[in-house]
Amino acid sequence: MIGMILCGHGNFASGMYSSLRLIAGEQEKIAVIDFTEGMSSERLGDLLAENVTSVDSGSGVIIFTDISGGTPFNQGAFISSKNESVKIIGGISLPLLLDSIFKRDLSLVELVNGALRAGKEGVKIFEEKVQQEVNKELGGI
Repeated sequence: MIGMILCGHGNFASGMYSSLRLIAGEQEKIAVIDFTEGMSSERLGDLLAENVTSVDSGSGVIIFTDISGGTPFNQGAFISSKNESVKIIGGISLPLLLDSIFKRDLSLVELVNGALRAGKEGVKIFEEKVQQEVNKELGGI
């Protein structure tokens, strides 16, 4: 099972995990790290490194962060650059995370590629025309 770390500014990570847990239940081998005000980037890096060790069951670890290029992403990228079994994805969404949680038995590369697809496909726009067609199919609601 691929280990996962959720990390982001403020309470982003704990908020994402709260939503994930509500939808998918409690999960194993997931760490949540909030990069809160006053925390140094060095301390964040230390926490990420410690948690990579604790969630890794031998299949690798993905660090999910809120913003590509932000401090959590950069600290994760530093760890990833020294360990090929650690990947990092920035700019996550709940659809991306949910898709990933149910595919943790894939290879690390397959899971990363699937997560990126799920993230892209999870962004939608409501279009009135589509809604009118749905209503028509439902009998004119």
